[in-house]
Amino acid sequence: MSTSATDDRAGDAGGASQAATRIGFRPHPRLPWLLAAPGVPLQVLIEAAPVRVPNTPAWFRGVVSQRGNLLPVFDLARWAGLDDTGMERPQIVSVGQGAQACAVVCGIAPSLIAVIAETDRVEAAGALSPFLGLAYATSRGMAREFDIARWLATAASRIDGGATA
Repeated sequence: MSTSATDDRAGDAGGASQAATRIGFRPHPRLPWLLAAPGVPLQVLIEAAPVRVPNTPAWFRGVVSQRGNLLPVFDLARWAGLDDTGMERPQIVSVGQGAQACAVVCGIAPSLIAVIAETDRVEAAGALSPFLGLAYATSRGMAREFDIARWLATAASRIDGGATA
């Protein structure tokens, strides 16, 4: 079972009619909001429980089934070296569709976010930094564009049966 991620509070950014709306997700409270590329769908997977894959890194949480397709599940917070602090009710969120789809663990549910302005102020994001683009002030705080396709290419090269959890 799944549900589309929306946030009814997206319009409370001061009523700015010029603000663009983007879908954002937050893998961990200590990471910035990450913005999905325009047109990339996100979906919260209700009651999804990843099935672990032996001999894989801790940030590769396993696989889940979405409408008969197996999706790999990644924990971007663990990739960035963060622990589970502040992750009381993590959710599994599918990103993309078809052969390019995957799922990520989110500490905060995806939301529609009103982008207010591009900014030079950048929050540190550790190991995710090479995959982050422009920074924005938004209705939900700071947000960064996230190149998930480039991150996936890097992650795929690191799932080699090395460190396990």
